[in-house]
Amino acid sequence: MKEIFKGCLAKLEEHKRRNLILLVVLSVFAVGAAGMGLTKEKAQVREIHKISKENVRLKNIGCDREVLNPLRKDEHPILNRAASDYFKGLMEGETFVEKYDDIHVYTKVGEYRGTYIAFAEYRMKIKDIYTEVPGLVTLYATRDEKSGQYRIDVEAPKEQEDYVRTVIGHADVQELLGAMEEKFDLAVHSDALLRESLADLKNAYGAYTG
Repeated sequence: MKEIFKGCLAKLEEHKRRNLILLVVLSVFAVGAAGMGLTKEKAQVREIHKISKENVRLKNIGCDREVLNPLRKDEHPILNRAASDYFKGLMEGETFVEKYDDIHVYTKVGEYRGTYIAFAEYRMKIKDIYTEVPGLVTLYATRDEKSGQYRIDVEAPKEQEDYVRTVIGHADVQELLGAMEEKFDLAVHSDALLRESLADLKNAYGAYTG
C-alpha cells in the first residue's frame, strides 16, 4: 500500500479534484483559443523556446541513489507550511473530517533543482470518533525561485513518474510506509467505532464510483 488510506480519502477529495479538472480544462481551452491566431512558424518558434528552457533545468546528480539522497524529516520549514496549507485546503466544505494534525513532512530531493518528493504524515480526526487515523500522502513540491514558496501537487508531472517510483522503492521510504501501515492497522483495530465509520466510508465510496 503506497499511500495509507488513499482509497477512503479519494471520496473526500473528489469534489476538489473535479473543480481542479474543470480549471485545467478551461485553461487548456483558453490556451488553445489563443494559439489559433498564431502562424505555423510562430508556433514552432514558441515550441522550440519552450523545449530549450526545459533543457536548462539543473539536475540533482545521483538523486536516484538512496545513499546520496536519504529520507529527511521536517528539514524544510517552508515546505512544512505549504503541506499544512494543503491539508487546510482539504478542510474547505468538509463535513466528515474534523481536522488534520500532527503533520510531518519527509522529503527526498527531486530529479531537478528546487523539486522534492514529499511524504506528508498526518493524523485525521473524524467527527464524533475519538481515535485519529494515521495517514501518509505522497506529494510533489516545486520551489518558486523568486518567492521561495512551494507549490504542492498531488501528482508528479508525467515525465517524473518513473523517478518517483524509483524513490518510493528506496529502503528508507519502504520502511516509512511499513511503519505507517502498522500505525493505521493498530488504530483501526483499537477502536470499533472507527472501524465502523471507515467501513461506511468505504462502502459509500464504492457506491459513488460504481
